[in-house]
Amino acid sequence: AFSSPSIFRSRAGSTRKLHAPRNPSSESIEEEDPFKWERMYFEGGMEQNLENGSIDENYYSSASEVRVVTFDLDNCLWKTGATISAANDALAKFLEEHDIVQPVRAEKIMGELFSKSKERYSPNGGKAPVLLTLLRKDAIQQVLQEHNDYSEEDAKKLAAEAFDVWTKARHNVIPAHLASSVVECLQQVRNMPTSSGKPILIGAVTDGNSDPRNVGVLSEFFDFVVNAESVGHSKPSKQLYMKAVDVVIEHPHVEDIFGPIQSTLSEDVVEDILGPWWVHIGDDFIKDVVPAKELKIRSIWARELILPKMMTMAKTVDRTKKSMEAFVKEVADKKVIEAEIGADDYLVDSLQKEFADAVVDNFADISAVLLEWQQSAMQKVNARKINGESIETEVETVAVVEIPSVQQVPDADRNETTTNAETETKKFCMHCGVKLPITAKFCSVCGEKQPEMIT
Repeated sequence: AFSSPSIFRSRAGSTRKLHAPRNPSSESIEEEDPFKWERMYFEGGMEQNLENGSIDENYYSSASEVRVVTFDLDNCLWKTGATISAANDALAKFLEEHDIVQPVRAEKIMGELFSKSKERYSPNGGKAPVLLTLLRKDAIQQVLQEHNDYSEEDAKKLAAEAFDVWTKARHNVIPAHLASSVVECLQQVRNMPTSSGKPILIGAVTDGNSDPRNVGVLSEFFDFVVNAESVGHSKPSKQLYMKAVDVVIEHPHVEDIFGPIQSTLSEDVVEDILGPWWVHIGDDFIKDVVPAKELKIRSIWARELILPKMMTMAKTVDRTKKSMEAFVKEVADKKVIEAEIGADDYLVDSLQKEFADAVVDNFADISAVLLEWQQSAMQKVNARKINGESIETEVETVAVVEIPSVQQVPDADRNETTTNAETETKKFCMHCGVKLPITAKFCSVCGEKQPEMIT
């Protein structure tokens, strides 16, 4: 067996293209369909043409430039278990200081309440996110009313105060449980150059109810936070990510991408425009990486804080035949790819690389990946400015890649046979521009799949 590398880049610096708005009647794959991701993987994201004139080229400079970066929070930026445990201890201490009898700690009561009233705490048949704020307040209130003779009104009042103590304690302890070099990474992302001269927009998309803007060492870096509880949908639901899109397109940092047109665009076109500029970073393959793929957003799978769990699960992997749903679940948890004959492990590794644009096992490496993408993008932007080149063809045409015409030279100096032969046997990668054999299905440099040539 061998371990997967700490960083791989399957499509680093690749250019994503605009897609045509999809016909809602053609959407046959529901969110609940367990084979959705399998279909996405084997379809490979069919490219279509965007109607001429629907997007002005001035709003779209370089598909690989990074302008928006979002992070998951729990077990991505910080250790979830340690922070919650410290907050629970702070809550217990607060209640003790108020002479509150606690036969059972609030966190245990939370589990009991959830088991008895799942619809109250996770409405819509469990499809909505768990209402953790309500659940914790109810647990505290039960302690006060059942074991300390508080009236309902007084219990609600103290429960709200106690919850604030819990929340502040959690935020206060986060700096002690951050992944490696989080602050340095965020500072480097904030300082990265952009073609507009405006800083990269940094946000959080989370299932939890913590807010990095309330964490001293993190507050200056985060421009917005979108959480599942406020939206009513949890990951990997598209609705949660689309709420983040709604926030982003109104932000002045990206007004040069959309200009005055955002109110007139369909949801699909907004995704197509914003996706190439956006990178989402998270620890959960199913909840972070896969939804990013669906939204055409680049992703970085940040595994530093989940590696111990992944290593443990890798040792107990069931080698028996599994369903596709179980297979995709294994992809999210697997660290070790075993080199043996058989397609299972190969597909796990391939699926990881197909969905994630980069995988890092040290959080500190995130800024290096982003900087590499950004430098590559900025070089392209600067080259186009110097050469006065238009990007109209790159934006509007994605189904067919035309071979650039061979520069004409005087007849006496031209070997016509050689020139024609080379033109007929070569093509150029639609993503990075490198010359490839005409029969190549994938680029040997950037790894992107190449469209079939139309003859």
